[in-house]
Amino acid sequence: MHYCQNCGAEIESNQKVCSLCGYNLGKKESDSDEDAGITEIDPKILRSEMLKQLKKARASAFSPWMAIVPIAFFIVFFGFVLLIILITRG
Repeated sequence: MHYCQNCGAEIESNQKVCSLCGYNLGKKESDSDEDAGITEIDPKILRSEMLKQLKKARASAFSPWMAIVPIAFFIVFFGFVLLIILITRG
């Protein structure tokens, strides 16, 4: 019993093409074919890494709400303090 070099499926010794993945069992891959496969994958990996870094940058970036919420809290708090002062004086 033989196995496909690409997907590992069991194949008959007389088969020339894997019935599961379609890999050509008759041809031997050279180093240049392997390098070509790597260069095809390289831009995809690079793009996915760039997207991950972009998501991290967006998550840690300054949000306008980080300034708006404390300012609004400050205004409301001191508004109530001023209101209490005005009510107790009058």
